[in-house]
Amino acid sequence: MKRVFEIFEEISAIPRGSGNTAAISDYCAKFAKNRGFEAVQDDFHNCLIRVPATPGKEEHPTLILQGHLDMVCEKEAGSSHDFETDGLKLIYNGDQLTADGTTLGGDNGIALAIGLALLEQKDLSHPPLEIFFTADEETGMDGAIGFDPAWLKGRLLLNLDSEEEGVMIVSSAGGRNISARIPLQWEICQGQVYQIKVDGLKGGHSGAEIHQGRTNANMILGKILSGLNCRLIAINGGNKANVIPNEATALAVIDHPIDGADLTALFRREYGDRDPDLTVTVSTATAEKMMAKECSERVIALLSSLPDGVQKWSAEIEGLVETSLNCGILRTEQEDLFLLTSLRSMKNAERDALAERVLALCEKCGVSAQTDGEYPAWEYRANSPLRETVAKAWEALSGKKATAVALHAGLECGLFDEKLPGLDAVSIGPNMKDIHTPRETLSLSSSERVWNWVQKIIEEI
Repeated sequence: MKRVFEIFEEISAIPRGSGNTAAISDYCAKFAKNRGFEAVQDDFHNCLIRVPATPGKEEHPTLILQGHLDMVCEKEAGSSHDFETDGLKLIYNGDQLTADGTTLGGDNGIALAIGLALLEQKDLSHPPLEIFFTADEETGMDGAIGFDPAWLKGRLLLNLDSEEEGVMIVSSAGGRNISARIPLQWEICQGQVYQIKVDGLKGGHSGAEIHQGRTNANMILGKILSGLNCRLIAINGGNKANVIPNEATALAVIDHPIDGADLTALFRREYGDRDPDLTVTVSTATAEKMMAKECSERVIALLSSLPDGVQKWSAEIEGLVETSLNCGILRTEQEDLFLLTSLRSMKNAERDALAERVLALCEKCGVSAQTDGEYPAWEYRANSPLRETVAKAWEALSGKKATAVALHAGLECGLFDEKLPGLDAVSIGPNMKDIHTPRETLSLSSSERVWNWVQKIIEEI
């Protein structure tokens, strides 16, 4: 297991945010080739490593071990870390591994480390393996969308992109992104300018943690602005479509002073049970220009009416979110205001119906919008020999039964299922918390147990 974390440290020294995966893909390919294995890459920077079976297992079914190369790049306020050039600074604290002021990238760096460490396991009995690392999963699953299915012979897929040991993910949501650009016209600023900042929220993954009702800072700002007689100057919040924004800021000309403490108390009464540190601060500011009245009203109307969070709970699986959405990015630019919302559903029809609803709302507000980043839901497979093997391996190692669950988050398994007819897939992983935030932690002991679990599964195929 020591070797797994040595490799994880090497991976963490390589900047690998979404859209910046060439170097990490090259590292994985070189790692494999230096150990005598075939490695191929494509224009997306996907990396496939082919490992021949050990003697006696040549006729066993090929197993695909899969994870993704990229990580979500979030950092604490005031951090000088540059995700384009700087490696992560890892901190070992007892059983927990974190990074100094940034996301850790355990999602999905632990999959890379486990996959590469397997290449050095000389005594492991295994079938033919296809260790496949995809690019840009976090920003639209571009690598999984773009890869050539002819690359892969296997029809058994063990995905290593889950965050709870002993749990088998067997179904996941599909999704679509809706982006809108609102053209802006400007006037000379007249009146008192105020900065309104919402922060102190937990944020988190817009799929894995959406069921907890975590508050979206962009939506709080929309509610505040809709209740004011104001002229908007700028509004900014969030960096990723699949991250619930934990802070957002607006500049506006307001016709009378407002009290941040009063707003904080108001919203804590509504959201304090899920975000007890929610804080609204108001301060005076200056600006040279403000949005024209029609532009300002259009932006505020859209923000204040846009649905957000859980939209429907599953009727089949208790406690499972069926359909949701997250306004992940608001960004004011010179020419327009950019808005990006991520939709998810366990059912493709529900996903598409919600998308049409949001598009209609944008049209009503006079805003041009479009959809992209569509990926299919991974539907539950009633008969799954791989699931049985994974479950038996966990029980043999831990003495406990594995739990099979559906996940309201996008996994690449849905795209693999669509591209590889007859695919049997399961997703597992070690205990991680607060992924996609600077508080992200990875359990060392859990990672060791999952490392052993993966090897046991491979031996049993």
